[in-house]
Parts: sequence; structure tokens; C-alpha cells
Amino acid sequence: METIGVDLGNCNIKTSKGIIVPSLITRGENYLISTGYQLEFNNEILIIGEGDYDTNLDKISKENLLPMLCLALGLSTKEEFIRIVLGLPINQYRSKKDKMIEVIEDNKILNFKLNGIERTIYIEDAAIFPEGVATYYSLGVDKRRELIEKDLIVLDIGGRTTDIALLKAGKKRSVAKSTSLDVGMINIYNDMINEINSLYTLGLNIEDAEGIIKNGLEVDGEKKDTTFIKNIIRNNIEKVFKELNISYPVRTSPILVTGGGGRSFFKSIKKRYPSAQIIEDNLFSNALGYKKVGEKLWRD
Repeated sequence: METIGVDLGNCNIKTSKGIIVPSLITRGENYLISTGYQLEFNNEILIIGEGDYDTNLDKISKENLLPMLCLALGLSTKEEFIRIVLGLPINQYRSKKDKMIEVIEDNKILNFKLNGIERTIYIEDAAIFPEGVATYYSLGVDKRRELIEKDLIVLDIGGRTTDIALLKAGKKRSVAKSTSLDVGMINIYNDMINEINSLYTLGLNIEDAEGIIKNGLEVDGEKKDTTFIKNIIRNNIEKVFKELNISYPVRTSPILVTGGGGRSFFKSIKKRYPSAQIIEDNLFSNALGYKKVGEKLWRD
């Protein structure tokens, strides 16, 4: 039976099958022409891939948890019966894991329409694993063998949180210490948009931030200075550096960097910590790790 790793990130929905969709959502009545995916679930039409972010830190309380899971699975498989592994931020894992399993158990049969096509998916088994830690299990055998005798620091900078974990050396890794920080790409986007709206008396939304980073800001036909964005980014990433310096053995342990923010900030991270290494599939490393955890858990 197929096992799928699903990473319902705050910026992107990702799966171990290489699916990635922005974690944006619009209620059906609010769209005319859409480039997103149309999902009908519980008698409601949703457009996923455009619209607004759900910035709720508590993943279990997210209003769109199940619709996004339907989309992730619907795009990832044509099978009806599957097993899945999902993730939770490290600081939510112990306290929320059982509740997340309960949510999945209560919705083991998912009935939905994806772009007009009716689908039914049965979740035979489900497991939850901590975000960030899963990245280690996404590594190839040779890479894990190379690192087996070293304590490792995993740094996962995501959309809404940054997860840090110290994994003790050995074939069976244990988490010696972990931290979740309220620092991520969405936090940076929010700080940035607030500053722009204040400076130029605008009403931009957080969803406009990525375009401004890529293309700059134009107001009333005039290109505006956005160099202040560097200070916003620096202030956020410094919170991560401070936690690493105070609480983790950064001078003696390699740092494995992952997540969308990890890629964005890697030059700064590498400059500060020469032992830092970017994970090759940084956007998918958690989802790939979840899949490997599930395959070990459910050996048929």
C-alpha cells in the first residue's frame, strides 16, 4: 500500500510525490477566473493556490486543514487506499500529536471533488512526526552514514515557524533538545507589508510581499526604495542566530538547513556558521522524511 508524506506548510502544501501548491485559499463565491485548484468539500467550494494565507500557528485549529489534505492527496495519488504521515512543529508535537491523529481518525474517508472530478480516498493508517526532525530521515544512506558519529543540528525555517533540533549521534537518533521560534517567511512578509503600508499610506496585503521582493515596489508610477527590507530580514534571522548561539553546540556540530526560508537565508547562515549545509530537496525534505518514517513503521 502506498505511503505518502504530507507537509501542510504555512506557505506551501508539499508531498513526497513532488506536489507543491501555495497554501492560499479563497472561498468559492469570491472568485471569477482562477488559476488555483477547485476543491468541493463538505458542500463548500474552495479555490486552493490563490487567495489568503491561514496564519494560525496551531495547525490542528486551522480551518482549512482537511480541504488542504484532500488537495494534497488528490494530486499525489490515484489510489483509493493509502497510508499517510503528517507533521507538527516541534513545540506542538508532544501536546498535539494525539489530537491530530484523532482528527484524521474521524475523517478516514475523504469524499471530495477536485477540479470537478469526484474522489474518495480511504486513509488506512496515519502517523504524526515532528517537523525538522523528519529532514534527517530524508537524507540518503551514504549521507547518514557519513554523519552517524556526529551530533547534528537541524534548522528548519518555514512559513510561520523556525524549528531547531539537536539530534544525538548514533544509528538511532534521539532529540536531545528542540526549539520552535515564531520566525518564518510569513512573519517577514507581514513586517514588510506593515512598514510599506505605513510609509506610503497603502492597503497592501501579506500576499503582495513576495512580488515586491522579486520585482520591487512601484507607487503612483514611481519606483520606491525598498532597502529597508534588508533590515526587516536581518532582525528576524538574528532571533534565530541568537537561539542557536545560546542553546546549541554550533561550533562543534554540523547544521543541516532546510525549509523555504532556509534556502532564502542560507548565505547569511553559512557566513555565520561555516559548518552549515543546505539540504538538497529543502522544500520537500520534511515530506520525504515523513514517507520514509511511514515505510519503516508499516513494513508489510
